[in-house]
Amino acid sequence: MSTAPTLGRAPVAPRHLPLLVLSAAAGLDAGSVAVLNSALPSLGAEFGTSAQSLSWAVTGYALAFAGLLLCGGAMADRFRRRRVLVAGLLMLVAGAVLALLAPAFWLVAAGRVVQGAGAAVTMPAATALVTELYPEGAARSRALGVYASAQAGCYGAGLVLGGVITDALGWRWVFVLQAAAAAVTAAAAVRCLPTGTVERARRPDPVGAGALMAAIVLLVLGADLAARPGDGMFLVAFGSAAVAGTVWWRRGRTRSADAVLLDRALLRLDGVRTAALMGAAFYFCVSGALFLLPLHLQQVRGMSAAASGLAVLPVSIAVTGAALVSGRLIPRFGARPVLVAGLLLTAGGVLLWCLAGARSTYWWPVFAGLVLTGIGQGLSFPAISVTGLRGVPEAAHGTASAVTVTALQIGSAVGPTVLAAVAATAGHGTPTLPGHHLAYAVAAGVVLLLGLPTAARIKR
Repeated sequence: MSTAPTLGRAPVAPRHLPLLVLSAAAGLDAGSVAVLNSALPSLGAEFGTSAQSLSWAVTGYALAFAGLLLCGGAMADRFRRRRVLVAGLLMLVAGAVLALLAPAFWLVAAGRVVQGAGAAVTMPAATALVTELYPEGAARSRALGVYASAQAGCYGAGLVLGGVITDALGWRWVFVLQAAAAAVTAAAAVRCLPTGTVERARRPDPVGAGALMAAIVLLVLGADLAARPGDGMFLVAFGSAAVAGTVWWRRGRTRSADAVLLDRALLRLDGVRTAALMGAAFYFCVSGALFLLPLHLQQVRGMSAAASGLAVLPVSIAVTGAALVSGRLIPRFGARPVLVAGLLLTAGGVLLWCLAGARSTYWWPVFAGLVLTGIGQGLSFPAISVTGLRGVPEAAHGTASAVTVTALQIGSAVGPTVLAAVAATAGHGTPTLPGHHLAYAVAAGVVLLLGLPTAARIKR
């Protein structure tokens, strides 16, 4: 990895306002995903779009986000980080405006792809600027705790605002809100943030970079196609992902003197590998279980879609508060005990839902499990972020954070697909209460059997 000296770095004393701006930039990703969920039925009704086609408003965003994250990380390590951040935020504005003015659904989906690309550029740059502004140790851990809690808070706010805005003003105003929030954050970034560091990069390898991006996109696409009944194309997608990944890996061997999109030397760092493995297992459990829970509330308890969304909201509130606490616990006790506690609470909360029956109350075990797993998530996510940056040169923080978030995204894509299949198989083709219970047990088992032993190996 290049260790060339950085240029144009102005020392900036850590202040609350820059962290607020960076947290808002990161929160736009989580908020824009949640705020659209409640608007999708109204959007589909206006354009006469089927539910399967409507899902591409979500899938297109996820594909662009996952596929371009490492590209965004490379940009954050090779160019002025504030400029990269502002460019990503302006892409979010452009995508929102395109969807806002769309006369047909395919333009809404295209706008979501642009927004996913913007988020992929924004997230690594924002994380790298946090680590640049706040030195390693207590200050950085607290900052990452605030940073993570902001994302959870924005997700919870998006769940509520999406339904309120759509009912009162229509689905297009959801994109008005997104465009305005991204534009204000971009203006604040220009005014409040330092320009950031820049590295003199080696000659890039476009073939290796393209192969790696294709592998990630095809893997996420395969996970999405596997969830679509009767669609065997997921096998083609997974096979193509394996071929593209092999091309990138062999390219890394033969062109080691060139800087590919992801330098393989970064993957030899223990912290990066550990955070990626834990992150994938963690989000496999969290995303898959929280995908199934609203279905349980609707199919078994008879809740409406809006009511089930509000019923899940306590998890975001718990994550927000616990992430703030996690940022203060990590400097005192280290990342390992905080992460182990977080993973145990996350798995324990999901396992509580195995006790949910057709006549059980919402408060026990659903609400109790939401609070427990929310606290676990809030403790775990900052600890995973801190672990993923351990031992990484500052010039590579953007790429290292992109590796962790990419692993989270892959786990998030695969989790719902696998757990939905487990629930359906146990119910003989139709998800039933016992099928949901088995899926929750599998989700918790992945965290306990894969994530927990990995976390236990972290050195203090």
